[in-house]
Amino acid sequence: MSPIVTLKYSTMLSFFLLANSQKYSNRIRQKASSTRNKKIKKGSYRAVCLVLLSMFTLIFTGKSSIAQPSLTDSTTQFNTFVSSPQKSVHSFIHWQQKGHVIPERYIQPFALFNGEQADKKQLAQQLLKVLDARGLLVVYSEIPDTPNYIDSLSGLPQYILFNDLPEVYLRKVGSEWLFSESTIEQIPVLYRATFSSTLEAFIDRLPPVAKTEWMGLYVWQVFGLFVWILLALVIRNLFERILTQYLSGWAKKTRIEWDDLLLESVQKPLGLVVLISFLLLSYTNLQFGVSINLYLSKVLSISLSVAVFWVIYNLIDVFAEYLTHVTGRTENSLDDQLVPLIRKTLRVFIVVLGVIVILQNNGYNVASLIAGLGIGGLAVALAAKDTLANFFGSITIFVDRPFRMGDWIKTSAAEGTVEEVGFRSTRIRTFYNSVVSVPNSSLANSEIDNLGMREFRRLKTILNLTYDTSPEQMEAFVEGIKAIVKANSNFRQDYYEIHFHAFGAHSLDVLVYVFFSVPDWSTELQQRHNFLLEILRLAKALQVEFAFPTQTLHIDSHIQGELAEKPSPSADSLIHQIKSFGPNGEDAKPEGFKLYDKGSEVNYGPKKP
Repeated sequence: MSPIVTLKYSTMLSFFLLANSQKYSNRIRQKASSTRNKKIKKGSYRAVCLVLLSMFTLIFTGKSSIAQPSLTDSTTQFNTFVSSPQKSVHSFIHWQQKGHVIPERYIQPFALFNGEQADKKQLAQQLLKVLDARGLLVVYSEIPDTPNYIDSLSGLPQYILFNDLPEVYLRKVGSEWLFSESTIEQIPVLYRATFSSTLEAFIDRLPPVAKTEWMGLYVWQVFGLFVWILLALVIRNLFERILTQYLSGWAKKTRIEWDDLLLESVQKPLGLVVLISFLLLSYTNLQFGVSINLYLSKVLSISLSVAVFWVIYNLIDVFAEYLTHVTGRTENSLDDQLVPLIRKTLRVFIVVLGVIVILQNNGYNVASLIAGLGIGGLAVALAAKDTLANFFGSITIFVDRPFRMGDWIKTSAAEGTVEEVGFRSTRIRTFYNSVVSVPNSSLANSEIDNLGMREFRRLKTILNLTYDTSPEQMEAFVEGIKAIVKANSNFRQDYYEIHFHAFGAHSLDVLVYVFFSVPDWSTELQQRHNFLLEILRLAKALQVEFAFPTQTLHIDSHIQGELAEKPSPSADSLIHQIKSFGPNGEDAKPEGFKLYDKGSEVNYGPKKP
């Protein structure tokens, strides 16, 4: 039974006892004369007992009526719902839920608002809708239930509900925890910032059918979800079309080339940023439940962060292309090797930074995570020693510069053209058009034959002439080849060797030892083709024939007949020929056989210093 009812019945009992005591006293006085001797003592005793009982009742009820207001006062009873931050928040939220709606209780934390009860109800409803729409889920166990709670940062008796919404906080007023005056002033502002007033008016005018529930949602929310997504896609397409039609046309008119690549790289990710930004700014108008809004806000926030870092990631390629354009105008090849390393370093940095930002924004303690990684750093280093060795190998290659991008190198592992130097390996394009990845640690410790750094490219070959070639033809042929070298600027002009070299088993051998001054292998092959073709034309013009391995079989009887017909020179003639090729002989030409044109020696050999 409530204290109010107890007080009521105690007062009635007091008046009842007093009335009966008075009645019994009158009866005693009326019968005093007749029964004075026998009943005076009995009647007096009964009257005294009734009076004493009534006085005791009055005293008891009086004490009850003095002490009871502190227990029975309705205001004091309601104050138990706001005696701590947890109880105030519970009263504000719990008594607004379906099946538990008691306005007198959920408006108690708004006691500092000097207004009508209807206005307090509106404030409480607006604040709850703001919290639900923003996905701010209240966990009662995390809210202090201590009446004397003190905020650790400010040192004041106040409690901020959410760090993401510091405008909403409770403060202690006497023994009650109430929403502060500034919170009450901010509630309408937060409500207008969260919901569109135009859309709110439109929803209020919807027919009752649209406000019926279907699968946990209102019918208007289902249609609104479809329109919401469709509108986001339309906005994204319009944005991308503006970039394509207007900015792309402007970029094509400029002289620089990397601005076209810039627009091409950021078009898709920027469209995604616009789409997610629209969804993130407008999803509160659908007025979903707090659980749906909680996950929806997290998904959209993470997606927006990923889209933004996607834009930055693509801008790295644009920046690298710009650096390539700048370094292409310099003669130093060191900056050309820096561009791929800068691109990879920035990519890794952006990815790591994006992960850290996403984790930090979702409430994870990144500092403790990094500290945990530091504790296991030793184990990681031991497990990844090969990776670290390759990393330092790449640094060694970059500092020592044994080759450049595009160089033709030959190692124990592969031979081909260097395509890319990474942090772990170097990729070499072989002449089979395959790609070989050589670990940088092994490449830095191996012998590297850099054929791409050659200043000149050598050609050494032996030309075989038939034995019926005359000395004049041989000399003309050798000098003709020298003339071909002199006529071609792609040959090294200060050093080459072309000579009648040896008597072969089946030919007269001419040594050709020349050097091409060309930038790459393809040009070398082209110049070799031109050079050999000129030699072939020269041999045809001089009527010189090239020898090839042959074998002749002679029948014995026939050979003997030919030998019998062939005259043998006399000994005196042979001795004369020998002396003519000796010192001061008439046929002696120790400086070599020379050809002369109008009295001048024909000589296309390199000029000796």
